[in-house]
Amino acid sequence: MVFSYYIYKIPFAIIYKIAQLLKCTVSVVFYCPELIDWEVFEPIQELIKDIPIITRDREVRNYFRKMNKKVYNFPIFPKAVIMCRHACHKFPASEIIKIGLRHGPYHFKKMTSAQNYNLFDLYLMTSRADNEAASAIGVKVGKAVGFPKLDPAFNSKISVQSLRKLADKAGIDPNKKTLLFTATWIESGMSALLKWHTKLWELTDIFNILVTLHPWIDRNYRQQITHQNGVYLVGREKTLPYIMLADFCIGDTSSILAECCALNKPLITFRIRDGRRSLPEIERILEQISIRIDNFDEILPAIDKYIDEPLYLEQERALNNKLMFDQLDGKASIRATEEICRLLPDLKLEEFIDRK
Repeated sequence: MVFSYYIYKIPFAIIYKIAQLLKCTVSVVFYCPELIDWEVFEPIQELIKDIPIITRDREVRNYFRKMNKKVYNFPIFPKAVIMCRHACHKFPASEIIKIGLRHGPYHFKKMTSAQNYNLFDLYLMTSRADNEAASAIGVKVGKAVGFPKLDPAFNSKISVQSLRKLADKAGIDPNKKTLLFTATWIESGMSALLKWHTKLWELTDIFNILVTLHPWIDRNYRQQITHQNGVYLVGREKTLPYIMLADFCIGDTSSILAECCALNKPLITFRIRDGRRSLPEIERILEQISIRIDNFDEILPAIDKYIDEPLYLEQERALNNKLMFDQLDGKASIRATEEICRLLPDLKLEEFIDRK
């Protein structure tokens, strides 16, 4: 648990009581430090009453103000907060209802302590197996619903026309196959970014190149990528449509690989030395769903393997999708909404029942 939770708990609780007496509390907010959190929550927001955003990030704040959404900065005293982070220490009053969601599917890194999960009143997991793993370490508040971020890929919310526009924006040549490179945060000790970030230009004559990075990766690395002609770095945009545009996905241990697997994309993953949050289970999954490589030069032979055998590892991806998501039916946001509205019934829209 973050130590500041204890430091701020008593003063925050006192101020919160005063805010309640003065009727200065707000109802429900969505805590959104980064836009990747919104991509997870947006399919849920479409099914419930509109709730305001709380963030400290200026770009995030400007993004939502352009959407005419109400945005708060800290301090704020809500009756309930929904978040895709373990950030209960920012809302340490016990009276505040706290609902958590994963911002990446499944548990691709070693879970934080059960104590951090149990600060929530409800924590939404992406599958029964995900929830069972959490229960095994003492988590008592989990519910398996799926991964709402993926719903638009399975319920036709992302149109062919919108994908074409993105393809044009990214400079995708329809006569070339498209590679999507992904990387997790370098400081995690589980990233392969340094194995490829300066070499992408070697592939641009043959392939379209898309790149998506963990938001905490340093600007210098981003510049080294964008300075290579023919490479498109996905910025603060929704990543799901770019996964849909890709023919092959190449990564390390990032949880976005589970999203690529959900969309049945041929996967190539770099072997990485174990980091402090590495999990043997995830290594086993990566061995099953992807062609494993050690060096950049092995990418082309791996792609050739998939071209020669189009169904290679498809069955393994399907089996692991059941493990990580239960079912990919485009209805995870509906299941999540049902659980949220059990705790916060005032959020339910009258027409919600018609969308089930």
